[in-house]
Amino acid sequence: MAQEETKQSKSSTATVEQNGRKVADSVVSGAQDVADMAKTTYDRAAERLPDAVAKAQTAAGDAQRALERAPNQGLIVGTSFSLGLGAGLFMSGANRLLVLLALAPAAAMAATLVAREQEAPAKG
Repeated sequence: MAQEETKQSKSSTATVEQNGRKVADSVVSGAQDVADMAKTTYDRAAERLPDAVAKAQTAAGDAQRALERAPNQGLIVGTSFSLGLGAGLFMSGANRLLVLLALAPAAAMAATLVAREQEAPAKG
């Protein structure tokens, strides 16, 4: 009877070791799959980054030219609206990133107005 228990114990130990190896192999395989997926995603992002940066620069240039053509009254109204929206979002407890995104146009319009104010005395 003691021999049967010893055999069962050895058999159980061997089964546990085999299952442990299977689990470890599965974990390693899963980690390798995740690493491969991360590398593929990184490579794709790296390929697209220069194009995305170029498009962002073009969009920023277009936005700046549009602001420069806008009348002062339009810039004042836009700045006021953006500030009010940002303040409302802040007071309602919105995410900080959302508040900053709402305030970004106000900063751009206010900067354009300040630049016009500084250019006017220089011209006159």
